[in-house]
Amino acid sequence: MDTLQQSPPAEPEGGLRRNLKKRHLLMMSLGGTIGTGLFIGIAEPLSSVGPAGTLLAYLFAGTIMLATMMCLGELSCAFPHSGSFQHYALMFMPSPCWSYTIGWLYWFSWVFSLAADLTAAGFIAHQFFPAVPVYMFCLAILLILTAINLTSAKSFGECEYWLSAIKVFASVLFICAGGVMIYSLMGHSDWHPTLKTDGMWFPHGWEQIVVCMTIVIYSFQGVELVGNAAGETESPHIILPKVILGIGLRIILFYGLAIAVLALVYPHELTPNGQSPFVWVFSHAGIPGADTLMTLVIFSAAVSAANSAIYASSRMLWSMAGDRFAPACFGKTNGGGVPVYAILITALLALVSLLTRYIPAQQFYLYLIASTGQVGCLAWITIGWCQYRFRQSVRNGTYASDLLRYRSPLFPWTARFVIITNFAIMVGT
Repeated sequence: MDTLQQSPPAEPEGGLRRNLKKRHLLMMSLGGTIGTGLFIGIAEPLSSVGPAGTLLAYLFAGTIMLATMMCLGELSCAFPHSGSFQHYALMFMPSPCWSYTIGWLYWFSWVFSLAADLTAAGFIAHQFFPAVPVYMFCLAILLILTAINLTSAKSFGECEYWLSAIKVFASVLFICAGGVMIYSLMGHSDWHPTLKTDGMWFPHGWEQIVVCMTIVIYSFQGVELVGNAAGETESPHIILPKVILGIGLRIILFYGLAIAVLALVYPHELTPNGQSPFVWVFSHAGIPGADTLMTLVIFSAAVSAANSAIYASSRMLWSMAGDRFAPACFGKTNGGGVPVYAILITALLALVSLLTRYIPAQQFYLYLIASTGQVGCLAWITIGWCQYRFRQSVRNGTYASDLLRYRSPLFPWTARFVIITNFAIMVGT
């Protein structure tokens, strides 16, 4: 294999444009993981493994996420490409079959994730306007987001920037409100933190942590969107090193503090019924209208996640078309530099969310997120493996050492940790 160029191309191949800026990437990577998986999906782990188990599960998953981000950052700085790890798999894996398989699986998982987020958003909107069925809200949101993504990558970036800003602000507000609630409860002698339950630390056994890890990992999946966005970001080799570590630590901080609040005040024995534990906390915090406000924030989070799903899945399909793993039409772009046919086919298949006309929205949502968690683990394994093989290729002289603009720390242990832990989660769940 020949040594590659030591600087990234001025423009992405295939008609895409570098329209995304540093602020888009920063907020996208931070807000991209703060979505329905945290606001709604967390109810299931709280019920099955208890508060302490949930806190440990999310902290462990956050550590895996941070290690994955480091591996992806090294690859994206060296080879910024909107196909991200699917394209890297073609470069570094022993067989192109791996790239083909992970590309299609990941695309389908994003389509299902899009349907799940549309279902969540439609379910929330239905609570405010019960006369309108869930599936009608799903369709309306899908049409609006599709139109935004068909305009340009910058339009997607601006939309995602402000939606992510709302989620980040809400997370900070929740942590503050939870802290006030805990402080006020400490004055009551009959209050006991829910962190330790009647069943000790793990009411249903510690092994339940392993069982719920797929749902927990799903909450963090989406952070790899940074790899896709690197192909359409200005000067990615300069911006990405500044983003990777700081964003990873901030995400762990947001998740850790938010879940710590839930672990102290939220009754884990409540059966998941579609209501977000975050809304429950606000409704019991004594702040007028706070629960309604949080519900609207969760709605924006679901819309944001759906927006990201359209972007990520369309770029994955665009990349596979360029690698001849998908029909060539999916690699064609419009005047705005976006893969129009890739976006349209993604939106078309996401109409599966209209099944909420026949299946209860909450049940359908949980089924969809469970079906995507395993693929996310496989994607993270691919990232770790590609980074491992890339670094080996640099050491043996196949690639120039100047391509290592960002070095993932603790090589090779970081990559090995990503591969082993994600494989264990896939097998264990």
